[in-house]
Amino acid sequence: MSVTRRMFSMVLLAFIPVLVAGSAPAAIAAEATPASGSFIANLSPVGSRSADGNTIITFTFVETFQGTITGVRVGTGRLVIHPDGTITVRDTALFTGSIAGASGTAVLSASVFGTFSSVTANFVVTDGTGGLAGVHVEGTAVGGATGPGSFAGTYSGQVIASGS
Repeated sequence: MSVTRRMFSMVLLAFIPVLVAGSAPAAIAAEATPASGSFIANLSPVGSRSADGNTIITFTFVETFQGTITGVRVGTGRLVIHPDGTITVRDTALFTGSIAGASGTAVLSASVFGTFSSVTANFVVTDGTGGLAGVHVEGTAVGGATGPGSFAGTYSGQVIASGS
């Protein structure tokens, strides 16, 4: 084998890993951004019933967010007032606004527990469209009733934005 051929072979062998790595599909990394801010929710009862000592109220609501999440959420939910005075709430709504600077719509669902004076919620944002496509948020909110049918408080969490 000639010297030129050997040099060519060595150069080719040196570049094969670079060529393979360069032609492989790039992994899409998700970056996490802290989220925080405040919310105000206004509920309108639609119906109620009693079962096993619990009062179950279905409602519609409008919720306004400020902070990393900025916009309005409109949806429906179910509030259960238990005999011991504790409450649980499940709700789902369409969010319209921006999250960490990206705008669009998404589904924001929450599970709430506590008392009227002190509630804690776990929430998740999924199924975004527009600039919120691929955005996922998981967080916690704390607050309490500010009047009949209204709640206010603060939230914190993580925004995960997948690349495209």
